[in-house]
Amino acid sequence: MLSKDEVIEDLNDVCNQTKARWLCYDDIHTIDFKKDAELFISEMARLGYSKRDLLLLHKIELSYTGGAEIVHEQEACGSGYTIRSKKNKNQLVVLSGFETDFDKYTIYHECGHLYQFKYNMFNINHQNEYNTYLVETHANTFATMVMLLKADNVLEYKKRKLYRMANGVSFANDERKELIYYVSLPIELALMREIRKKGRLKTKEEFSKHGILDYKKIAFYTAQLVKKHCFSQEEFEKIKNKEITSKYEKLKRKAKAYRILGETYWNYIKSKCLRRIKRHNKINQKREHLVIEKIQPLPQTDKETEIINAACLLDTYQIRMIYEYDIWEAIGKLKKADETLNIPDEIKSDSKKINEAEETFKKMHRIYQKHKDNKLFQELFEKIEFIDTRDEVWQLKEKKAKEIERQNFRFGLSNER
Repeated sequence: MLSKDEVIEDLNDVCNQTKARWLCYDDIHTIDFKKDAELFISEMARLGYSKRDLLLLHKIELSYTGGAEIVHEQEACGSGYTIRSKKNKNQLVVLSGFETDFDKYTIYHECGHLYQFKYNMFNINHQNEYNTYLVETHANTFATMVMLLKADNVLEYKKRKLYRMANGVSFANDERKELIYYVSLPIELALMREIRKKGRLKTKEEFSKHGILDYKKIAFYTAQLVKKHCFSQEEFEKIKNKEITSKYEKLKRKAKAYRILGETYWNYIKSKCLRRIKRHNKINQKREHLVIEKIQPLPQTDKETEIINAACLLDTYQIRMIYEYDIWEAIGKLKKADETLNIPDEIKSDSKKINEAEETFKKMHRIYQKHKDNKLFQELFEKIEFIDTRDEVWQLKEKKAKEIERQNFRFGLSNER
């Protein structure tokens, strides 16, 4: 059985070789979503990405209560991804976890990508669609070889071999266009034949150094297998356009024959991921309750409280305009006294959304007109205009809430006396 500690040790080893770092989904998806985002943003800043870059890449989104939160990419279901630095040769790997065999396979898949970036395998730094197919099938084959060679005994080896067959079959049977990049079954079958010829233990010995698997050597070996057994660029283009080639037809026949195996495998994976999904759904519910609590207005004890409430409400409407209607310039239009709203093409056919967007913008306009001559409001308004300063407005609201709470506590004590 492949332990979590062993996988982490392997991951750290590969990261040291390739100048990479890693984050786990469980560590960046907690109730404190602002702290999660700060950790993620700080790691991404090391790679040269600003908050604005991350917004454009859809890695983060603005939170309803200031700051930002991470946009998770199916990590709860066992996926992962690798991000390349903008300014140097460093990478960041974001992983699902270490619980299931599928999680562990994903980890080694991403390790395959790290070697690709390190040695520019398959010209990964200048990708096109065919190169994407090559790098993904190579990462699959790398992960498969590592998992097979890490089997403790013949039974474990056969079990993992069956898992990989089932995974390859399900990808080959899936008609979704984007999954064509991951159809690595022909290469993985070739790998299994090679291991059978040499013998499992001899193969493991050949690709080990001082009793530890040599991941760099495995990366280059599996790259050669990919070049030898992958679809040619011409075949890939035909398959992508749903034209059947003889090689692909043979693969589909094999995949169809084993389709029950593939379906059983994915049902097994889903059941294994269910516990994590339930856990994180509970976290999401708690986070939503916290957000609802935080956007509630403060009791209006004085003018300052009224202005803070107005600024926070304006920011809440701004986020709604961005994420529900894809309108980013609402705040800017208030400052310019422009009452016209540019409706994005995506919602032009949805009259209900158009009406909601226009009504929200009218509310924003009324708030701005009511308080625009107030000095504090203008200061807060300038802060909610920018990504990096929005959080200061909500922090001021929290500070004011604590102040009101202390005043109420003192008032309660004096009444008791």
